[in-house]
Amino acid sequence: MVRALPTEVCALHAQGRDTWPQIDVDLAAFSQYVTSRIALDEVDKLHAGDLYLSAACARGDARAIALVDEQYIATLVFALPGYITRPVADDVVQLVRLRFLIGEHGRPPRIGDFDGTASLATWLRVAAIRIAISLHRKQHREMMIDDVDAVADAPDPELALLQRQYGAEFRAAFRSGFVSLTARERNLLRHHIIDRLGIDGIAALYGVHRATAARWLARARSTLIKRLRRELQARLQLDRKQLDGVFVLLQGKLELSLRMFLTPTRDARDVI
Repeated sequence: MVRALPTEVCALHAQGRDTWPQIDVDLAAFSQYVTSRIALDEVDKLHAGDLYLSAACARGDARAIALVDEQYIATLVFALPGYITRPVADDVVQLVRLRFLIGEHGRPPRIGDFDGTASLATWLRVAAIRIAISLHRKQHREMMIDDVDAVADAPDPELALLQRQYGAEFRAAFRSGFVSLTARERNLLRHHIIDRLGIDGIAALYGVHRATAARWLARARSTLIKRLRRELQARLQLDRKQLDGVFVLLQGKLELSLRMFLTPTRDARDVI
């Protein structure tokens, strides 16, 4: 006796078939694909058409694979952060195509990991941005270090005096303040300062609205500044007026300090 399929799965299958009538995915095969990835009480929140298309791709359907390549992956070159050069963007698209439609290192295509909780377009865009960030870090690390050195060496008599007086305390306070942030706050600052990812890029990476990404980033910076002030006050034993005077000058170097502190190949002692 053939066991009846859940009505939720049948409904998903029907929606997917209506979205992509040129693609044929057997109901039983679709059910097996879907039930291994989702909870049936979440069906109304899923992207049925995208699930149907990904199921076809996972089964090796050439037409479905061509559709995903043409309509989703090929256009990713225009969805990457503006600082990504076109040659790097082309490499990113090729890597997404390889990993998600072809498979690499003996691993099946990652399109089979799609669970429908986000749209397929968003899911692939996030993957592309992450790959782009990785490539950008690898190819531009030395350039970023040179840039940091050039700014750090710029003459600034007042700051030079503060560095001699308070440099060690500031470095220790900065390190303590930064490591006290949450993992997401630290990653947000890395994406913004090191990867030079704008609000839109961060929003796409985390799958949130740009206003949410902007709020998260502002909160991370604000939290770091508050903790840095608290650490400096404890270490330097200055009154509020004195601390304000010191912090006005040091805060002007906050972004540079973040870049120097977060660049993996630099010695943490260089941070100020």
